[in-house]
Parts: sequence; C-alpha cells; structure tokens
Amino acid sequence: MPYVITTSKFPLNKAEEAAKIYVKTLKEFRSAQRALTKEVVPNAVKSTDDGIESMGVHDVKEGKLEEFLLLTQKYMVNYHNIEGYKYTIEVRFKAVEALEMIGMKMPE
Repeated sequence: MPYVITTSKFPLNKAEEAAKIYVKTLKEFRSAQRALTKEVVPNAVKSTDDGIESMGVHDVKEGKLEEFLLLTQKYMVNYHNIEGYKYTIEVRFKAVEALEMIGMKMPE
C-alpha cells in the first residue's frame, strides 16, 4: 500500500506551542494509527530559514488508507490555532505499485 507523508512547518517562535500539542496528543494518535500503518519515519525535524519543518512517513496497511487519512487530518486539527502553522498530507505510491499501474513489474 502507499506511503502517507505528513509535513508540518511553523515559525521558530511557535516551536514550544507546537511541541506542547505534540507531546499532549502523540500517545493517543500513535495508539490509534498502529492498526492502520507502520511508521517508517516517526518524525524527522529540521530548522530552516523559515522556521521549523517536521515530517513523518507511514506505510499504510491494505484497505486502511481512507481511515488513516481521516485520523491524520483529525490529529492535525489540534494545530490549527497556531499562527503560521502549515501542513500537507500527501499520498505517494511505492515504485512497485506505480509500475503495476502501467502493467509492469519491479525487476528481481
């Protein structure tokens, strides 16, 4: 199944506010998502000229994409009141899946 990549960006002066929400809500989110995905990259964080950028990658289990997208969006709503906070939720197919879509197979 595909990967879901969530990327968040926020100003440096909002880092503590974002971190408090993250710590407060992470346990519940991780507990709910375990039946739906495998975390490939739990969180990778970097500082940029524009602030802080964080990303997570999940390998979605068969038939669980819609449920995981809804769960992720619900989780991200926690951050909506942070001024300057932006995020994207992307679905990316694995190379094997993309090749199958055009009638090809991954070489062995």
